[in-house]
Amino acid sequence: MEKAKDLLRDGGKALVIGLLFSAALGAVLFLAGFLIKGLAVASGLEVMKDGLLLVAALAMFVIAGMLLVKGKNPEKFSKKSGWKEHFRIMGYKSVLGIICIAVLLAASAADYLLLHIGQ
Repeated sequence: MEKAKDLLRDGGKALVIGLLFSAALGAVLFLAGFLIKGLAVASGLEVMKDGLLLVAALAMFVIAGMLLVKGKNPEKFSKKSGWKEHFRIMGYKSVLGIICIAVLLAASAADYLLLHIGQ
């Protein structure tokens, strides 16, 4: 039961980190799109959605590469004790995957807002 609690705690922590990261990146991208493309909210949301989807896709390619290379040349992770201090069960690949999911959720929210603003 303790492992399940630790796993949920690690997943929640990774999701919060991902949502904070995507909110900060989304705000920067929204502001850039808003200012560059003529002070229109729809333009800002479009740039935000596209940028978040691009970041999530690139991060997923990185995860896929790490999973493919795992057996051939295991990477050296020197900060394992510091990592275990923050995440007890999950490894860094799982945490990066959850962060990608959070970025995709933020991109979906921007797309949803864009859909309803356009009406």
